[in-house]
Amino acid sequence: MKTVGIIAEYNPFHKGHQYMLEKAKAHAEAQRAVIVMSGSFVQRGDTAFFDKWTRSKAALLNGADMVLELPVLFAAANAEVFAAGGIKVMEDANMIDAICFGSESGDLASMQEAAKLMMNETEEFQNLLKAHLDEGMSYPAARAKALETVSHINSEIISQPNHILGLEYLKALERRGSSITPYTIRRKGGAYNSPSLEGEFASAAAIRKAILEENATDALLQVPENTVDLWTKEISLGTAPASLENLTDALHYKLRTTSAEELHEIFEVTEGLENRILSAIDDHYAMEDLLQYIKTKRYTRTKIQRILVHILLDIKTKEVEYFLERKHLPYLRVLGFQKDHADILGELTEQAKCPVLTNLKKATEILDEDGLHLLALEKLATDLQALASPNPLYRAPNRDFTTPMAIL
Repeated sequence: MKTVGIIAEYNPFHKGHQYMLEKAKAHAEAQRAVIVMSGSFVQRGDTAFFDKWTRSKAALLNGADMVLELPVLFAAANAEVFAAGGIKVMEDANMIDAICFGSESGDLASMQEAAKLMMNETEEFQNLLKAHLDEGMSYPAARAKALETVSHINSEIISQPNHILGLEYLKALERRGSSITPYTIRRKGGAYNSPSLEGEFASAAAIRKAILEENATDALLQVPENTVDLWTKEISLGTAPASLENLTDALHYKLRTTSAEELHEIFEVTEGLENRILSAIDDHYAMEDLLQYIKTKRYTRTKIQRILVHILLDIKTKEVEYFLERKHLPYLRVLGFQKDHADILGELTEQAKCPVLTNLKKATEILDEDGLHLLALEKLATDLQALASPNPLYRAPNRDFTTPMAIL
């Protein structure tokens, strides 16, 4: 039975995601879909708006057969690490035949050409990239401009959000010599970060913005009808929307108890950025004020948000590099699956290249030291996401050990 994999965040799951899932199965001629999904933090450097079990249920209600967790070490990282981690999960699952991802163009051939050029950087490209960085450009913008100069490829291919991730998926597949076949589907509806709810498919960013502005009624018109109750319940309880802003106090505690030398070891903190971050807390407290102070033309807001998440979680550069280089992940964690297709869980358990976690209470029996370390990091991420909930009644820790898998 053919299985297609999708790397996603579903934050929240909306009609565009529903469309993508349907098309992914059709394009890959697959009978099953396995989702590799961010857990408690997301790639733009923020807490997940809704918890990972609620988001898993939404996916399972709309065509997914299983949801696996993308470890936070990768999920809250830059596009290259996010993609490499997602492909690593798929490879270790050892049952996924194809990967399907959305893109602005839907042009897989051009993306594959661009990915090959990016993997084999010429001296001319490297010189141009350095020059653009020295001009103060952000890395993604500098890379796009350099590639456009040395090739006939339009810079939009590597500068638009979905293209950036798609290229990294293709690079990760190539580096691993993977047999997983890539497919891409042209994105429909609002742009990745469009704030508008108008059009056929609104973006997740637009839906989140409307919910934050207490316009949930209009926002939830953009999600599949079978998920409305899921989102409504979490919003009414006050478990959502979780926000990085609610972790301001926790961040200040971390920064006030961390030296510049220790901060320098945090993932993506480079070129003396630790000093700029520490100087920010002298005169700024609110999360927005910190972000505005620290970001520069070269260091984008999203990059700084990710760095602040890395600081909260104490994610170090050497840690990310170690787990990326490790041949297999210490474990795969199942967040949920379709009861009617329970055979997929058995197949995963039999074929996976590493232990499969379904009950965390048994973790100490089946995981090695690396696995327990990664799981402890995941627990911290989940605890912080809960701490970021609007309602203090739902900020209790240990949800990873008390919340069951989503089984529908």
